[in-house]
Amino acid sequence: MHEIAAKAAQDVQSLTRTGITYLMDLAVAEIKLFNKIFAMNQHREALVPLMDSLGGIVYDIFRPIYISIGNVHELAKLAEIIKDEILEGMLANYEETFLTLSPILYHMLADIQERMIYRAQTFLRDEVGNYVPSSIDIDYPNKLLSYDHLTQKESSDFYSQTALWYPPLEKTLKCLSSLYQSIESTTFSGLAQEAVSLCTDNIMLASKIISRISGVLDGQLFLIKNLLILREQIAPFDAECAIEVKELDFSHMRVHMRRIFAGELSLFALSQDNAFFVLASEGRPHILESTLNSKKELEKKLKAGCESFIMTVTKSTVEPMLRFITKVTAFEFSEDGKKLSASAFGSEKRVAEVVSSVNRSLETSFVDMINSLKMYIRSKETQALLLKPIFSNIVEAHVQFFNILLQVYPQEKLKHFGMLEVDELNKLFQGILL
Repeated sequence: MHEIAAKAAQDVQSLTRTGITYLMDLAVAEIKLFNKIFAMNQHREALVPLMDSLGGIVYDIFRPIYISIGNVHELAKLAEIIKDEILEGMLANYEETFLTLSPILYHMLADIQERMIYRAQTFLRDEVGNYVPSSIDIDYPNKLLSYDHLTQKESSDFYSQTALWYPPLEKTLKCLSSLYQSIESTTFSGLAQEAVSLCTDNIMLASKIISRISGVLDGQLFLIKNLLILREQIAPFDAECAIEVKELDFSHMRVHMRRIFAGELSLFALSQDNAFFVLASEGRPHILESTLNSKKELEKKLKAGCESFIMTVTKSTVEPMLRFITKVTAFEFSEDGKKLSASAFGSEKRVAEVVSSVNRSLETSFVDMINSLKMYIRSKETQALLLKPIFSNIVEAHVQFFNILLQVYPQEKLKHFGMLEVDELNKLFQGILL
């Protein structure tokens, strides 16, 4: 066995397969010999101590090797070999051999899983939670522009979309993929909760840095893009990504301590108002139970990110109209009998400037923002979900602006201002969605 370990020292997977196969052959030979010599109905139980001692030798050789492995993916592969290939594969059709060897193999599997869980927690903490993005990681939108330039020269299959994944996102998904089939579902759910939470927080951190360097719009789109990928990729995992948390609540002790310091409770009273008696009977901590669900938190942050993006695009496009509407509301409450057209902001010149500014935004900055959206978010369906509220907000701002002016200026004058009608806006938006 030591010779096998020496030969396969550089390939732990081959060592595991070879060592366990050797142990299986030994178990089969012992069972045949036992059946040939002894006529006992309970021979299986009689062989277990023997195989335990032989298996112990294999276990003592393997365990230091497993403990020295720090790679989660390699440990997951070893767990898969023992669980799927050996216990549920090779030994499935050999009941006697399975009953003889399963105790030691399950012991080995438990050790590997324990080591894997510890290394996964360390990996998630160091490589996801504490990950510091490099300048390349947050070089947006240049990173996307470079990718598009490369894919135009090469086949679209040559460069994978995963090349654009934020490193903590990629590491989180690879780690969870390795763990999913290798550990129990309840344990996986707890690790998944921690992984998704750490990954989400790090993506939000990178988003803030990008917003500071490249602009708010790029930071928001980066956040939406990566949270969408995270949500999509963890969906196949049959896990809640939730853990139950219990905490001790001592908040009610404030009332009792306040009564003691106020003299309402005496330390020396011989009644139920004795401070020690009250603290002993009513001062026990309360247990508060709560659930941490990283999937729900991910959904909340994704929703908030989408809403922020929608408002950013809306305000950037029709902000002059929104400011005008706000001023009109304040004007109506503050001025009695004065016409809107007589105000500084309601004159024909100022109205024409507002309309011109919004039309210019629709032709330039609005188109640029939509192109940025399409560059970050490739899915047509997702693009439509984000754009429809924006279109609705822009149309609503135009309608409100038009209705206010219609009370002051004739409709012919409004057309002279160059304001786009609802049908024209819808035609513009339909062209963008195509």
